[in-house]
Amino acid sequence: MPSSAKLLLCLLTVCLLNALTTPQNALFVSSFHLPPTPTRRLSSTSAVSRLSSTKNPPSVSVTSSLPPAPPLSPPPPLAPRPLPRLYYHWKKSNLKLNLFGCYYGFVAISLGFIWFAVLKCIRLWTLAMGKLGITVDEKKGAGIRTNAIWGWFVLRLSYNWPLITGKKRVQKLLKVLPESSPGVMYVANHCSWMDIPYIAMSIGIRKNYKIIAKSELLKVPILGEAISVGENITVDRSSRKSQVKTYKDGLRWLKDGVSLCTFPEGTRSRDGRLQAFKRGAFKMAEKTGAVIVPISISYCHILNPVDWVFPVRPARGIPVRVHVHDPIETVGKTEDEIVEVVQKTLCSALPESQQPLDGKMPGYDIS
Repeated sequence: MPSSAKLLLCLLTVCLLNALTTPQNALFVSSFHLPPTPTRRLSSTSAVSRLSSTKNPPSVSVTSSLPPAPPLSPPPPLAPRPLPRLYYHWKKSNLKLNLFGCYYGFVAISLGFIWFAVLKCIRLWTLAMGKLGITVDEKKGAGIRTNAIWGWFVLRLSYNWPLITGKKRVQKLLKVLPESSPGVMYVANHCSWMDIPYIAMSIGIRKNYKIIAKSELLKVPILGEAISVGENITVDRSSRKSQVKTYKDGLRWLKDGVSLCTFPEGTRSRDGRLQAFKRGAFKMAEKTGAVIVPISISYCHILNPVDWVFPVRPARGIPVRVHVHDPIETVGKTEDEIVEVVQKTLCSALPESQQPLDGKMPGYDIS
């Protein structure tokens, strides 16, 4: 290839990389479900324990001149919301779809074709640069931000934008973290697939992050491409080897300064109530010294109930609320102490209908 052509290609690459990596105003989404993280306590002789038996993680102090957060009150109770009477029912899968869900699906799928085309361009662009010996988009943020733009438009055009609180305060608090500190571990309660775009919008795109997804989703058209291009973490929940690899990949991203987003319940709650936590996310945060940012999502299970393909009503009419809590430091705390603090923090911004039954905090699910 002539030297002039190489120079032109390099200039175009710099322009494209700059466009895709410049922070915008909260344009990010990764639309897939989070599978369970590793759930058993690992023995000291296991591969994971050998990997994480390093020196104590560096102390990370989240200090700020910001005043204490104002007292937080849970969302008020909602009047009963009946499910739609007019809908289509797939008997084999037991899935349902109403008229509003059809509209949401039309918006999401229509924009999905553009989304897929851009993802393919990003993949070809990185491959072409690699052939020339030029490393671009090392942390795979271009694909992540493309997912964000798609999600932002879908939520806006489908009237499903949530009420987000605490976001700006947490962004200011996280700015005091040094550049050498590990990524942030975002954890949230999970009761609907809509939790994914809501968490993404509440985090924004100023920092690249990855979501842990079950490996079966790689087979889903467009969605599989989005997971792959962004190098999100995938796991085969039936394979112990895959779970260990997931743990290693999570530690690697955190140590590289890339944040992770997880649902510690492992699967979505069918009734919206907080379930028992699994250990994987807390092990990674404890070993790397990453701060944890809990995110409480209210009434998302009413927006998109179990067994419904898409949302059954607009989010603004409920409303769905997403509260981003102040960061929780993990250095100097045991795993049990971290879990207890995170559980109480999440519950503090959830309505009574989503609190654990009998007011008891859920324990570990070590099955």
